[in-house]
Amino acid sequence: MTVDNFHMLLPSKVRSAGIFLALLALSSTLSSCQKKMEEVLVEKAIEQSTGKKVDINSAGNNITIQSEGQKIEIQGNSGVWPTDMPADVPKFSWGKIAAVTRAETPEGKNWSIVYENVSGNMAKEFESLLKSNGFKNVTTIINSGEGLGGVVSAEKEKLKVVLMTGNGTASLSVVKEP
Repeated sequence: MTVDNFHMLLPSKVRSAGIFLALLALSSTLSSCQKKMEEVLVEKAIEQSTGKKVDINSAGNNITIQSEGQKIEIQGNSGVWPTDMPADVPKFSWGKIAAVTRAETPEGKNWSIVYENVSGNMAKEFESLLKSNGFKNVTTIINSGEGLGGVVSAEKEKLKVVLMTGNGTASLSVVKEP
């Protein structure tokens, strides 16, 4: 190989490396846009079915959906009791929090917490916590002799609480009317 051939070959390799790097940068840009593209597609689907403008934002396991005075936040694998939960609602501390959903609408605010690895006699114990926090109209339906599963519902002023438990899982829903 002569020196002239080497000099001609060098720019060709540099050009090829440059093209490769440009394609690599473009593909990573496209893959990061892909998530945005998915959000846009879901937004369009919801907008077409509801006729309302929708904005979806996602980061990690969290998703926020906003539409004309309504907002829904979904926190997957949060493991954390919502800091904005009304103080009158007793903390359900049996099991592990798997997901938290918050919604704000003109009709009020609502929180839904899904638990896993739930054990113990929590239905009756949670009923006692609600009563000691001043909740009325407490209704409890136990579907097992040990009190491991069932439904507890209660009201206090503009708060409504429903706990559903069974098979190692639980779902707590809280609604606060405006």
